[in-house]
Amino acid sequence: MNNTSLKQKWFAVMLVTALLSMLMLGSVPAFADVVMPAIDNPQVGQEAETEIPDVDTVTEEEPESETEFVPDYDVETADSFDDGAVLYQTYSESEPQKEQTTGDKLDAKFYNFDVAVYKVFGKIQNKATLVISKLFTSIGDEDFVIPVAAFSVLLCFDKKARKFGFALLFAIAAGTIIVNLVLKPEVLRIRPYNTLQNTDIWPLYSKWYAAAGSLSESDYSFPSGHSNSAFEMATAMFLCCMAEKKKKIAWLFPVLALGTACSRIMVMVHYPTDVIAGSIAGIVAGIIGYLLALVACRICEKIKFIDKISIMRTKPAVAAVLFIVVLGISFGRLLTESNEEKCAYNVEYDCNNKARIDDEKYPAIDGENYCKIHWKQLSGEE
Repeated sequence: MNNTSLKQKWFAVMLVTALLSMLMLGSVPAFADVVMPAIDNPQVGQEAETEIPDVDTVTEEEPESETEFVPDYDVETADSFDDGAVLYQTYSESEPQKEQTTGDKLDAKFYNFDVAVYKVFGKIQNKATLVISKLFTSIGDEDFVIPVAAFSVLLCFDKKARKFGFALLFAIAAGTIIVNLVLKPEVLRIRPYNTLQNTDIWPLYSKWYAAAGSLSESDYSFPSGHSNSAFEMATAMFLCCMAEKKKKIAWLFPVLALGTACSRIMVMVHYPTDVIAGSIAGIVAGIIGYLLALVACRICEKIKFIDKISIMRTKPAVAAVLFIVVLGISFGRLLTESNEEKCAYNVEYDCNNKARIDDEKYPAIDGENYCKIHWKQLSGEE
C-alpha cells in the first residue's frame, strides 16, 4: 500500500471521528448551573472557640495514669482576656487518633499546588470544555479499555499486527497491577470531592464539581486510573508505530492520552498530583508492555504454525470506526453518572463516592449502600 492511499484512509477515519464528535456535542443536554453549598465545617487554619469554665467548677482531681489528656484551650483567645482574669486550662479525654496514611500526607504536602492547578482549570470550565473533557475521559474508562484489551487478543493472532496486540495487552495488564493492585491500596488517598470539604477552596471547588455533573468513582484517588489507562495504551501504540516508521500517526496517541489526563482535573474527580502520577505509571506500563511484546513476537516467530496464523482481515479504517463506536458507548454512559446514588457515609465528610448498588460483592449494610472504601471499613475488611 503506497503512502498516498494510507493518508487517504487515515484522513477518512479522522473525518468520521470529527463528524461523530459533532453529532455527540449536539445531543448533549445543557448542564445545570447548580452550586453545591459549602458545609458548616471549620476552614483550614480556623480553630473552634474555647469555653472557659467557672472557677468554682474546677476540681483538683488528678487524671488517671492510663488516660491520655490534652489541653483544650486557645492561646490566642487567652491573650484577649483582661489582665486580672484567671485562666484555667481545661482537659478532655482524647479519642484515639486515626493513623495518617500516605494519601493524607500527599493532601497536606501538595495542597497549594493542587489548588493552584484547580483554579486554572476552573477559569476555563464551561459547557464546551466539559463536553470535550467527558469525551476524552471516556478513553480511560473501563467501558473503553476492556473492549480494547479484548481486541488486542485478536491482534496477537495476526502476524502483521501481533506486535500491537501484545504491546496493548501487556501494557494494560502491567498498568492494572501497578495502579490497582499496588499503588491505590498502599497510598489510600481519598477523592478530592470528599477531603476538600473542610478546606478554604471548597466554596469554589464545589461550584466547579457541580457544574461538571458531580461525577464520582467508588475507590481511592491516587494515582489516576484513567490517566494510567490512557497513557499505557498510548505509549504502547506510540512505540509500535515508531518502530514501524509511522511517525505521524504515532504522535496522535500521546495527544489523546494528555487530553484524557487533563479531563480528569476538569471534571474535578482527581487531584492534579493523582493525574501526574497516573500518567507516569501509564508510561512505565506502556514501555513494559512494548518490551514484553518484542519478546513474545520473537517466541512466536520460532513456532512455525503460530507464525503463519493471520486471522485478522479487518482494515485499519474499519478498526478505527469500531473503536469510535465503543468510545461513543462509554461517553454515553458517562453522561448519566451524575444521577447515580452516592455513598451513605457522612462521618468525617459527606461521601460523594459512587455507591455500590445491587452488587453481591458489596451488599447493603443496615439498608444503606456504600462505596468500596467505606463498605470495606464498615464490614471490617480494611
